Amino acid sequence: MSDHPDLSIIIVSYNTRDLTLACLRSIESFPPSCRYETIVVDNASRDDSVESIRKNHPHVKLICSETNLGFARANNQALLEAQGEILVLLNSDTEVHPGALDDLWAAFRNHPEIAAGGGRLLNSDGTLQYGVRYHPRLSNAISEALFLHRLFNGPCWSEIETDPQKYESFHRVEWLSGAYLAIRRDWFQRVGGLDPGFFMYSEDSDWCRRIEDAGGLVAYIPASVVTHHGGGSSRTANEFLLVMRTRARDRYARIHMNPMAAAAYRLILAFGLLLRAALFLLICPFGSQYRKNLWWRLKALCQLYASPLPLKTNE
Repeated sequence: MSDHPDLSIIIVSYNTRDLTLACLRSIESFPPSCRYETIVVDNASRDDSVESIRKNHPHVKLICSETNLGFARANNQALLEAQGEILVLLNSDTEVHPGALDDLWAAFRNHPEIAAGGGRLLNSDGTLQYGVRYHPRLSNAISEALFLHRLFNGPCWSEIETDPQKYESFHRVEWLSGAYLAIRRDWFQRVGGLDPGFFMYSEDSDWCRRIEDAGGLVAYIPASVVTHHGGGSSRTANEFLLVMRTRARDRYARIHMNPMAAAAYRLILAFGLLLRAALFLLICPFGSQYRKNLWWRLKALCQLYASPLPLKTNE
């Protein structure tokens, strides 16, 4: 029998001490019955996260970065250190439910065709969180720019699946939220880790797309339930995150779409930013937070066109 664990649970933490500790407590309270290890990568937190983890969870393997590496690079550090057969990425602002990790392990064990998978996400109040996603398309980008994704559902209208019935059964999906996403070791070795070119956002959709392109199956496993509080290390910087999200979506398009489609996708993103900026100017009163944050949308727009098409090999 191998001495290696069955599951490697990987958590990236950045100034989320209390949330990270709650996540670790949930794992200890509801551990899987299989062999497992827990790895935490701390992204140069300034809130005593490292000391608190060492004190309260000495069994956790802790990797301390001197700088904020971003989500992808930090996870990749742990993925290279992990020894498990199934490598589980778990956000620091999550808490596992009873049996969640056992159900995840059982799904991978009973369905060898699964390359990657994730479970049901719940909001802090217990309501369903929409973690099943569709690949970015020109059609759903146009729909989102025009706010049509709030009226219609499906891959042509939105990246996010909002039909609650689609969250009741085990099935193949295009991609899943990286808040709770696992990959089989041999598939990690085949497709590699998260693309470090994504500092945050879209690294999960890119990873699932690469798995799918290589012939792998990404599965939604509803029996495995995790609460995702959301926000975590990014809770206080929504405007900056708008810039990061826009850049990430543009980068995804430049990787996975042909040059003409990527250029069109960029134009659609720019149109959506400008439309929202114009609406905020028209309907929001002077001094409102939306008006104050308009320049972030302009910054996101400028950064869209700071990157060349097609993607540079070292970008």
